[in-house]
Amino acid sequence: MKKILLTTLITCALFAEAEPIKLSDKEIATWNIQTQKAGQSDEVPLGNFLIEVTTPPTMVHTVSLPFKAQVVSLDVARYQKVKKGDLLAKVTGTEWIEAQQKAISDAIELTHHTHTYERKKKLCKEQIIPKKECIAALAELKTDRIKVSASKALLRSYGASESIIDDLFKKFKIHRNIPITAPTSGTITVMNASPGESSDPATALFVIQKSGDLWIESDLPNDKTVMLKEGESVELNINDRLYKSQVLQIAPVLNAQNQTRHVRFALKAGSKLLPGMRTNATVILKTKSYKVPKKAVIKIGGKERVFVKNAQGFLPVVVEILGEDRKEYYLKPSSRLDAPVVVTAVAILKNMTGESDE
Repeated sequence: MKKILLTTLITCALFAEAEPIKLSDKEIATWNIQTQKAGQSDEVPLGNFLIEVTTPPTMVHTVSLPFKAQVVSLDVARYQKVKKGDLLAKVTGTEWIEAQQKAISDAIELTHHTHTYERKKKLCKEQIIPKKECIAALAELKTDRIKVSASKALLRSYGASESIIDDLFKKFKIHRNIPITAPTSGTITVMNASPGESSDPATALFVIQKSGDLWIESDLPNDKTVMLKEGESVELNINDRLYKSQVLQIAPVLNAQNQTRHVRFALKAGSKLLPGMRTNATVILKTKSYKVPKKAVIKIGGKERVFVKNAQGFLPVVVEILGEDRKEYYLKPSSRLDAPVVVTAVAILKNMTGESDE
């Protein structure tokens, strides 16, 4: 047992401080051992992942009504571009008419109590009537002002413009229809309004998407997301085209089913990538690295290593793989990788360390 333990410790020590493998020129030629300098790069392909282009919620505006309304006429169509203030539709409804009637009633009461208070105020000054009557009249006036303010707020929530509200409270004019206008400029992506049909208060009549920056979202393995930082600049290779981006958010929790974390990237306006698009993208980190052919990396003692050539021979060096593409591994920079790296017959050198080939 002690002998086995001692052998294990010696083996671990050899892997920690491995001795160079010394070969003659003839042996190098026989085994066709070739080396090359590791390439230096300013980027690291983190991997290829499924992504989806989405619209930030701040870029989407919903147009709905808090009452059941009947669509009288439509002035736009789905996917049509509109400007802020453009007429979208005209609607009517029982609640809309009743709200106007209530507003006019409140306005009449306010006018009546305003005149009553002004008249009584003069009489109170001349001490013709008791002061308490003026106090009561003022209380009624304040109550009416609150009612009128509440009526105006309700009408605004229904979508009434200031001109309609002025007509109601100054001219006592009821509008049968209420115009629905665009709250912002953009493109109508959803339209649930049809002439002659009634709208449900829980359903949006229109959804308008503004033009601007979008999001790219993806679920990345946790061992990849630990290399990302929020606010970090990255590049996304989508269909052989590079897009400059930035890491916006990284989910603070793991998906328990597949051990991934949700990552959100920025996508500048004008990219021609459309919301709803799903495709694969390569996430590229803007960081320095060394790149070597994949065949140069081999696992020894449970760790990835490359053989570098120095004056003493061929030395297995532990490396940290940051990323990869189809042909190369991108390694964490190390001064040891400044030496030539073996790119052929790597398995033979591994066997010489005492480990069998995989």
